[in-house]
Amino acid sequence: MMVRLETVAFVALLILTLLRLPSAIRQPSSRLTWIATITGLAAIFMVGVAVPLEVVDGWLGGSNIANLLQNVLAVTAFWFVMQAARTLDGTRFRPRSLWELPAMFLAFTIPFFLIADRGTTSNDFIKVTADQVGLWAYASIYMACVVFIMVRMLIGIRGRTPRPYILIRVGAWAIAIASIVEIAYLSLRVAGQGRTAPVEFVGNLFTIPFYGGVVLVCSGIAIFSFARAGRASINAALSKLLSQANVNRGMTLAPIPDEDPVHETYRLAVRLTDIANSEELTRRERILLRAAAELLDRQMRAPAVVRMTSVDPRRVVA
Repeated sequence: MMVRLETVAFVALLILTLLRLPSAIRQPSSRLTWIATITGLAAIFMVGVAVPLEVVDGWLGGSNIANLLQNVLAVTAFWFVMQAARTLDGTRFRPRSLWELPAMFLAFTIPFFLIADRGTTSNDFIKVTADQVGLWAYASIYMACVVFIMVRMLIGIRGRTPRPYILIRVGAWAIAIASIVEIAYLSLRVAGQGRTAPVEFVGNLFTIPFYGGVVLVCSGIAIFSFARAGRASINAALSKLLSQANVNRGMTLAPIPDEDPVHETYRLAVRLTDIANSEELTRRERILLRAAAELLDRQMRAPAVVRMTSVDPRRVVA
C-alpha cells in the first residue's frame, strides 16, 4: 500500500509540475505552486519511487543522508504549498518570510548528525533506529515542522468557501494528523516499547493519511489553477469581442500594459454600457454585455449599470 500511495503522489506531482510549467513562466502568481510541486516531486524521488533508494543514497555516501534530504525537500514543498494556498484569493506573497525555511532546516538537521548510528541505506531507516534519542529528536522535530505548516495553512484559508478549499482542508488535516501519529510512534519507540505489534500498528497509521493528504492538497490547488487558467481564456475571448464591439461603434481603445484580464473585461463592458446610455444596442451587443455581467458577477461584483443594461429589453434591436 505504501509504494502505491507514494507512486500515486509522485505521478500526480509530476503531471502537475509539467502542466504548470508554462503558467509558472508567464505568471509570477503561479510560481509558488510550481516550486511546491517540483520540490515535492524531488522529495518523493528521494524515497526511491523512480530510482532505487540504494542508488540515490549511494550518491550521497550511503549513510541515509537521502532521508535528511528528502525531509528538507518535503518541508520546502509543504511550506510553498501553504503559501500557495494562502495566496489563492489574491493575497500577496511576502518573500521576507523565507527565513522560516532555513530555521526549520537547522532545527531538525542538527539532531540528524547527532544520531549515534545511522547505519547503512535502508527503507526502514526511521523504524530501525527509532530507539535512539538523536533519531527521535530529528524525526519528531521534522514532523512538528510539518504540523506547524499545516496549521498555518488551515488558519490562512479559514472561512474561504470555494469547493476546492474542501480538498485542501481535508488534505491538510490528514497530513497534520499523520505527522502527530508519527511523533507518537517515535515517542513510544524511544521510551523503550520496542517494535511490538501494538507499537508497529501505530507506526503503520502514518502512510495512508500522509500521502493521501498530499494528493488531496495538490488536487485542490490544481483545480484552482486550472479554473483560473480557464477563466483567463474566457476573459480574453470576451474582451476581444467587447473590444471589437466598441471599435465598431467608433470608439478608440488604447491597450493598458499588463492589465488584469478581469479588469480589461470590466473596462470594456463599461465602455459599451456608456454607448447604451445614448444609443440602442444590437442583439449581439446585448448578449456580450449579459455574458460580461454574468462573468464579472462571479469574479468581482459587476457594476449595477452593466447588469441593468444587460437585461433591459428596451435596449434591444434586431
